[in-house]
Amino acid sequence: MSRKGPEEEKFVFLDDNHQTLASAVLLGQQGQTKTFRLTYAPNCDLQSLSSFNVMSVNSTEFMAWHGKVQQIRGNKVDFIAEERIDSRLRRQLRIPMAFRTYLYPLHGRSTRLPIISKDISCGGMAFHCVTPLEDGAKYEIALPCTEPPIIVRLEVIRTISKEKNLYAGQFMDILPQEEAMVQESIFDYDLHHHSA
Repeated sequence: MSRKGPEEEKFVFLDDNHQTLASAVLLGQQGQTKTFRLTYAPNCDLQSLSSFNVMSVNSTEFMAWHGKVQQIRGNKVDFIAEERIDSRLRRQLRIPMAFRTYLYPLHGRSTRLPIISKDISCGGMAFHCVTPLEDGAKYEIALPCTEPPIIVRLEVIRTISKEKNLYAGQFMDILPQEEAMVQESIFDYDLHHHSA
């Protein structure tokens, strides 16, 4: 009888410019050495990189390290974690991603507002909205980029460009599981989009 184990811990490998290079799952770790199984690595020669970053994407506990390859055996990579990366990186990494969705006002007007995203991170997003928005306005937003789609709260924190109807929004009260879903979806998109 086989027992189903816990969900695999998924990671992405990022270069120093934070471009997604590959995806992997953690097989195990011993001290500073982490062993990963590559799940997707298009045109990526990890051995040739002097160093890169590894970051968890589906874990509620943020894990990230800067380091280098110790050895590669087939699709298994032994990575030496030389230093831990600050958890703020998770919220700051913005990935360009365009999708259509709606804002639903929490107060006042009940009409949904169509928007188009420009980029997204675990902490928020930039988006275009033809309807003028006020800084501090709060909405619910459907995020179709996650699987399954989720609804989170968003506060407009500033107008980036009135001419382009471009706004910056910050996710509010987002649960760790929802943040992990957003992160997993945006890095999966970035990895497949850049390799196309």
